[in-house]
Amino acid sequence: MCKDLERAEVKKWLAQILEILMSERAKDQKRDEMEKLDILIKKHEDLIPTVMKTQVMVDLYWKCYAYGDELKPHIEFLDGIMISSTRDIAPSCVENVDELIERQEKSLVQLETKRAVVRDLIEKGKVLLQNQDKPRFLDSHVQRIVQGWDDAKEKAQDRLTLLTNTKNAWEGYAEGNLKIAVEFEKCEEETKKVKKRFNLEAAFEDLSRREDILSSTKKTIQEMFDQLKADYTTMCLTLPEDKKAQLKKELVPVEEKLSLVAIFEDKVSKIREFCKALQSFDSSLKSVDSWMSGATRELEDIKSCIDKLTPEDRVSRTLDLQEDISVKVQILEKLVTDEQQLLPQGKTQLSV
Repeated sequence: MCKDLERAEVKKWLAQILEILMSERAKDQKRDEMEKLDILIKKHEDLIPTVMKTQVMVDLYWKCYAYGDELKPHIEFLDGIMISSTRDIAPSCVENVDELIERQEKSLVQLETKRAVVRDLIEKGKVLLQNQDKPRFLDSHVQRIVQGWDDAKEKAQDRLTLLTNTKNAWEGYAEGNLKIAVEFEKCEEETKKVKKRFNLEAAFEDLSRREDILSSTKKTIQEMFDQLKADYTTMCLTLPEDKKAQLKKELVPVEEKLSLVAIFEDKVSKIREFCKALQSFDSSLKSVDSWMSGATRELEDIKSCIDKLTPEDRVSRTLDLQEDISVKVQILEKLVTDEQQLLPQGKTQLSV
């Protein structure tokens, strides 16, 4: 009605109708009625801005309510993904984990299928938010779809990662127990090969080889055991308490077998000490042998230079040589003892 009154022909038509109706009336009454018509038209003209604003607001609110209705099924879908991705799980075997992984992958596929629709809805909501007269509930609607999508996507991916890691842990734990058992057997075999060798060069060559094997064995077994513990920890994220306790018991004998590495290390350490002692013994022998050659020449020189030396010089040199001999005798006595400890007669090698 207000818009109709904006049109000149409508105003003219109203004036003509009023003129016809008032044709037989008094001039005063006719004037009053014309004034009333003008007031009525003016009143409607004044209402036009309010009507237009109301029309815009009605249209905006209708769009916002329609937007909320449009969001509802997608919000419910995202809530369903969130629930399925965060509910407690307790797989009892790797087959259960495979089933859960398959379901979670389907959820992610469904999410990806909805991506374009959700993105369009978010953009649509952002456009509506630009209107200053938007209703208060619109912010929560847009925030809910934005946050709902991000949370659902994150939780779904986190759950798939957890399930994948859990499956790898189940498989790795079983395989790791077999592999570390093999390494323990190798460690025992290598420990038995640690023996004393009495050829100095061969002893140090063998020591170097044993130290390399020890280092490699120690590193391999420790890494395997650490991985077993990591797999156990990952499995415990979803395992029920009774299953956790069972797995913990299974780790105890494996941890106890780590002592085999300590035994291997101890035997190699003893061989290292033996090689150092053997090297020291060899150096002492060579030193005494070298001194003996010089002492022999000194003795011969004293004997052959009777005419050239004074009695005092001969006595002095002889006493010095005798003193050296006394010192070397003590060294030789120690070397004899060391020889008996280091080099048992009739054997070329001896276990530690």
